[in-house]
Amino acid sequence: MKKTLILLLTGISSGLFATSFFSGETGAGSTFTNKKESGFEPAVYINGFFAGQLTISDMFSLRGEFSLRTPDMYDNGFTKEADDSIFQINELSATITKSFAGSTHTLSGFIGHFESPGSQQYIIRHLGVNKFSSFVTENYLGQSGSETYPLCGIGGAYSLTLKSIPFSTGLVISRSDNFEDVKQMNADLHLATAFRYLTLDFLGGVGAPLYRVVDEGTPQERDVYLLIDTLYLHMGLDLLLGNRISPFSIFVQYGFEYFPVKSPDTAKSLVPSEIYLLVEPRFNLGDTKIHLTAYSMPEDRIAKMELPDDTLGANLNIFCDTLTTGRRNYTLGFNGSVSFEDKYYNDLEDKDFLDSMNIKVAPYTNIEANGGQLRLMMQLGVTKLAKSKPNAIKLNIGYKKEL
Repeated sequence: MKKTLILLLTGISSGLFATSFFSGETGAGSTFTNKKESGFEPAVYINGFFAGQLTISDMFSLRGEFSLRTPDMYDNGFTKEADDSIFQINELSATITKSFAGSTHTLSGFIGHFESPGSQQYIIRHLGVNKFSSFVTENYLGQSGSETYPLCGIGGAYSLTLKSIPFSTGLVISRSDNFEDVKQMNADLHLATAFRYLTLDFLGGVGAPLYRVVDEGTPQERDVYLLIDTLYLHMGLDLLLGNRISPFSIFVQYGFEYFPVKSPDTAKSLVPSEIYLLVEPRFNLGDTKIHLTAYSMPEDRIAKMELPDDTLGANLNIFCDTLTTGRRNYTLGFNGSVSFEDKYYNDLEDKDFLDSMNIKVAPYTNIEANGGQLRLMMQLGVTKLAKSKPNAIKLNIGYKKEL
């Protein structure tokens, strides 16, 4: 009996783990700058991430992604503890996958960020497309770029992906904390498609507060659960018209987190500082590519990016990604940008609009190294240099590698 049980368990575990494998990506980036207006006082900031997926069987997989942001390491000391470092669990999830009736079905449970629009994780995982995000939004805090709407909390998701056409749809139910630190229940619909000249990743839904204090500070103060006097709409999308090899294509990102639906006397309008908007025409001239980018983004998104410093701006990226030296491939590119500090698209007619203007150039190169990609970028803030402002010169060094 004992031998039979051992043989049975061995057979089950062998069948379960026979197809197990691990895949993932890791990366780190550092920024060197001078944080003094006059004189020299160096600062060093480091970002990094680790993401992995353990595929246990054809049906079951686990994912995790973790990121770290440090304060000024030069000031704190490289060998000392940095109390204000930010460690974040970007994602912990478990997914069951099953194919039948001409489609693939997935059921996931997650904690943290999960397939947010803007990250392009949904369309990459379900339709197998290559990443098509903007160079402007890249960072070293995870596999994704910037999220147009950060789908973050604890919840579950179901998706259906057709095998006959490149189309996928899903439903996400999650609980999160909203901008008032109130628990909120969210229901979202996910749609994605990847045709030859149209690639779309869309998520939109509604959130309802689960708990709030009514008549706070008065004798009638009371706790109320599931008082739905306000619904918050949210959405995010990535849209690519054309493709990587088209002579011309255009990439659009749009999103917002909280648009309240409530009685008119207490209505809160969606202000431009809460809207994520990026429009990027792309020109493919053979070996040379040109991307023109205009953006207006919330400040918290800009803070995580490597290139832009301001919330409103325009960027020109000219690059060649087909260069080769011996057996090593590399990209050579040049960025020029005009941006406006603490401004958004509705501020274009302000009298002091040009007073907040910053001009920057940023040559860069991406080099294949040890199975990954090394990036070197020098950012020269022309306006900041002329006005002797801090952080006028930045050196960015980053490396990403798939595991």
